[in-house]
Amino acid sequence: MMKKSIMLLTICMMCLFAVSANAAEKNAAEKNAEEPINWEISMIPKPTAEEIEAARWSIVLENTMGIYAYDMDSLYFPEEKNGVVNKNLVNVVVKTVFTDKELVKKMNKTYAEKLAKKEKVQYCEMLLQFNVADKTYGVKQMDVYGSKGTKLETKINNGELIPVPEKTFAEAMLEICLQTVDNTSEN
Repeated sequence: MMKKSIMLLTICMMCLFAVSANAAEKNAAEKNAEEPINWEISMIPKPTAEEIEAARWSIVLENTMGIYAYDMDSLYFPEEKNGVVNKNLVNVVVKTVFTDKELVKKMNKTYAEKLAKKEKVQYCEMLLQFNVADKTYGVKQMDVYGSKGTKLETKINNGELIPVPEKTFAEAMLEICLQTVDNTSEN
């Protein structure tokens, strides 16, 4: 009789533990259902804001004046006034980081009043528009920046297009725009 009592008590305890474990598991599942699972597991650290900014730009060429790059995500076809997209026109944001010391000296004099203490002119960003059919381009907007991120000037142009000169940054960008048009035509 003692054996039966111990056996019965053991079975009851096992059932009690099973119910208790099941309830705990159910509570944990409900709690996890409310919070999304963070699947982000990586040994590589997250990129900094500076690294993300640098990754936006693709270098096109370098010369004595500076380093020329374009924002890979900025290529687009502008809409005409009637809402139709003109696939002969391609807009793109480009950046020139000035490396010519004489040019930087001249620009520092030009923007001296707008530069913060110990700041120098560093780069400009431009919105360019290319007409791939006519092989022309124009600067729609240009922003000049200092080394501390200060916007020194914004120039907005009427968008007059001029012929793309040979062996220049503009010619290299025209080729990239032509590739964009070709890739869009294939899709």
